[in-house]
Amino acid sequence: MGENGAGKSTLMKILSGVHGAGSYSGEMRLNGQVLKLSGVADAERSGIAMVPQELNLIDELTVAENLMLNNMPGWAGVVNFQQLYSKAQAILDDIGLDVPLTAKIKELGVAHKQMVVIGKALGNDVKVLILDEPTATLSDKESEILFQKIRELKQSGITCLYISHRLEEVLALSDSITVMRDGKIITTKPVEEMDEQKIVSFMIGRDLEHYFPESSRIPGRVVLTVNHFDVYDPKLPDRKLVDNASLELRAGEIVGVYGLVGAGRTELALGLLGAWPAQTSGEVLIDGKPVTISNPPEAIEAGIGYLPEDRKRQGIVEVMSVSSNISMSSIDRLSHLGIIDRRAEMEKNTQFVADLSIKTASLETAIRSLSGGNQQKCVLARLIAVDTKVMLLDEPTQGVDIGAKTEVYALLDKLAKSGKAILLLSSDLPEVLGVSDRVLVMKQGRIVASLFPKETNRRQILEFATLGYSAMEGDKKDA
Repeated sequence: MGENGAGKSTLMKILSGVHGAGSYSGEMRLNGQVLKLSGVADAERSGIAMVPQELNLIDELTVAENLMLNNMPGWAGVVNFQQLYSKAQAILDDIGLDVPLTAKIKELGVAHKQMVVIGKALGNDVKVLILDEPTATLSDKESEILFQKIRELKQSGITCLYISHRLEEVLALSDSITVMRDGKIITTKPVEEMDEQKIVSFMIGRDLEHYFPESSRIPGRVVLTVNHFDVYDPKLPDRKLVDNASLELRAGEIVGVYGLVGAGRTELALGLLGAWPAQTSGEVLIDGKPVTISNPPEAIEAGIGYLPEDRKRQGIVEVMSVSSNISMSSIDRLSHLGIIDRRAEMEKNTQFVADLSIKTASLETAIRSLSGGNQQKCVLARLIAVDTKVMLLDEPTQGVDIGAKTEVYALLDKLAKSGKAILLLSSDLPEVLGVSDRVLVMKQGRIVASLFPKETNRRQILEFATLGYSAMEGDKKDA
């Protein structure tokens, strides 16, 4: 464990051959034998496989081809597709993933892609399996399948090195916990001697009393009203991915939306944003006035902003500067007759960096060099820059370390207090309960519950997300 930039991923890249021998000093041994790895393929032949944080799949190839990419069955350069599909199906069955073998990777959601990456790694004769944030995009059900597989691997004698920002996972899975900070190993202790507070204090070098801000917010007027909203499947036009969703969102309020993968959270957000590639229907009102939104610029004009789930691919432009990423949606407000007022842009963005505590060497620094938490703050600054009334935030702390998470939570609290209406879509149940004023639970495209965090618990929310009702509601029905 360790904050972003602590050196975890770099160390794992050395162990998995991404950084080959000669690029580092020191010695590595596997079963007592000195290893000098020349690359990833060399590491895999030695029995070391890594599931990286960034998905290493080829979008235009099928699921089966990606699973067997380094182990294509065949002879003399000719692929035996019967064996390919047979072996690939065995891997899918093993990890409990139900997707077509012939589907192209680009057709899958982020969570299913992550499971394919994990299956690809397990398809080799593994002695050491390195998993870097493997559950960042997985549902609770998919995560539990992965955890069970890790336990089975452990029982069969395979060593697992598991990197995660989710403390509960680490404490539940690990035999020992190693904490890194500033490129150094701070401590290694048996899991029995660790708890959440101890881990966090080792990670950041100080005690962290509260993850979530203790705040009392008083919601104001209704800003966003959604009535009977439907989102249709691009491939099956008669199938609804979001079915008859209705909700209200008030100024100064954070409403969490929780659901398992496939529940329709992201589809709902993209539908409201006008970014969904298929039909949507229903009524959307901003400040009580009906609006028609068919694309993201119209959403911005109406006062709706979006922070996407896949930050790397949809949230930022990695090669551009911090300043350009912040101002790209509001550039027309900083221009006159097509000429950008660079002084005004720098002044405004300098203020954002100060107000949001964005850690960057300068505004001209490429945003890709910032940590995940600071990249998220830049996207939030972009939403503020266009006077966003409604913020649709999809997995805002995904891939963000513990310390940065607390900063993002404090920022969301500050934004809500300033009058922003925030719809927080998250698969992190403690986050939803800790940050939200209300929680909406989705199952198979429908909003099945609206709950207050202080009047519910994790079990009840999970029951709604899996069953469509809680045991408490079931008892009432039986009565």
